[in-house]
Amino acid sequence: MTLLGATSELKIKKGEWNGCEMHSFTIEGREGIVIIPDTPLEGNPWVWRPAFFGAFPSIDEELLKNGFHIAYYDNTYEWGRPESIESGQKFYEAVTRRYDLMPKAVMYGLSRGGYYSLRRAQLYPETVACLILDNPLVDIFELQRNKEWWSDVIDKWHIHENPPMRGEFLENALNNLHIPAINRIPVLLLSGDTDTIVPYENNGRHIVEVYRRYNAPVKSIVRPGAGHHPHGLVNPAAVIPFVKSTVAGQTDERHPVKVACLGNSITAGLGTSDMATKAYPAVLQRLLGDDYEVRNFGVSGATALRKGTDSGRPYWYGLFGECRAAVDFNPDIVILKLGGNDSKGFNWQYGEEFATDYQELIDMFKYLPSLPKIYLCLPAKARVDDPEKIWGINERVILEEITPIVREAARNNRLPTIDLHDVYDGEESICYSDNIHPTDRGAELIARRIYEVITRGESKRE
Repeated sequence: MTLLGATSELKIKKGEWNGCEMHSFTIEGREGIVIIPDTPLEGNPWVWRPAFFGAFPSIDEELLKNGFHIAYYDNTYEWGRPESIESGQKFYEAVTRRYDLMPKAVMYGLSRGGYYSLRRAQLYPETVACLILDNPLVDIFELQRNKEWWSDVIDKWHIHENPPMRGEFLENALNNLHIPAINRIPVLLLSGDTDTIVPYENNGRHIVEVYRRYNAPVKSIVRPGAGHHPHGLVNPAAVIPFVKSTVAGQTDERHPVKVACLGNSITAGLGTSDMATKAYPAVLQRLLGDDYEVRNFGVSGATALRKGTDSGRPYWYGLFGECRAAVDFNPDIVILKLGGNDSKGFNWQYGEEFATDYQELIDMFKYLPSLPKIYLCLPAKARVDDPEKIWGINERVILEEITPIVREAARNNRLPTIDLHDVYDGEESICYSDNIHPTDRGAELIARRIYEVITRGESKRE
């Protein structure tokens, strides 16, 4: 079959990758690969990797298993220069014709492959279904920290005589993030919070900020404690619903935004005049309106600590049917409000395990198919300092030990927090039904604080 003009023919060498037929070829001296799934999805959706074929392949393998063609065109050492983008367009034209692939590709870029994927989306937005970016390079000037890499950039871009400054280099992907955002190209951003090679704060963070500015679809997962490697996810299947919805053009489908409220007795509504209608999740539902579906998954006495108890019985939140129901709900937004019961002396003796156990609850929800946005609530204030008057709850432990751990979890996961510790300020006399549980007014103030944060789209980052 003749491609790329009358004289250019794609010469295919057949092989095998993960049990599927693999076709290898070259275009303009660059290696190209297309892997054909055993049972392709209708319309032949495909994933294009521009760098590091075969490295950290779990997401590729999952997509292949789910009917996606996997393609590769080697631009690993090109740094997104114009020649490589032009050559990539020839690859795109060749494979979409030869394999009858969907006109819009899923660009999957690791590290510098993320930079190429962004440039592709910025220059040819009509050809990109979505972006999966894993510890992506966003600002090419980050490479100045590595003399060898920066020297190669200067050489490949042919800018020896007049190397540009960051603000002057208009072809930098960092300067053009508004283009995929305006074109509403969905982004799934995967990052390691201790990445020192391509730090999140200097790269991925800019994608999230620009996309939120334009109210464009972006989902961000930060892997606590992870560096630049390994790439991928512990549960790669979590990306499948996201990718399938983008190639089907369903990212803006009209359905209520599902909000799951996880927590203890304050979430359940203890202290209010009617837990079904006056608990904060019920008030939040009324504030948010019909565009949202809010469900209450509160459990009185629940703890974040796995060894937490109540009256001698195990009371870790993950043990309860409410937690399992919240997982099955597959929410778009998660409000996590736990910690007060953990401050009790018989529970806080295991306090050194709180951070790990709390992270386990975060992970239980962050990798759901909906890839929800998670908000971490700083625990509400106990009205008195005497634990004997509030079922053993210790305000000092809440304020000085538990709250800092929740803040640290927010930093490590790059999640927003909702500060409920001061939510009753100025109205304490009418907000406590006892010394910890809210009255109807207290629950209303909690709901309003949460409403303000989630409808604002962002809260202060810890």
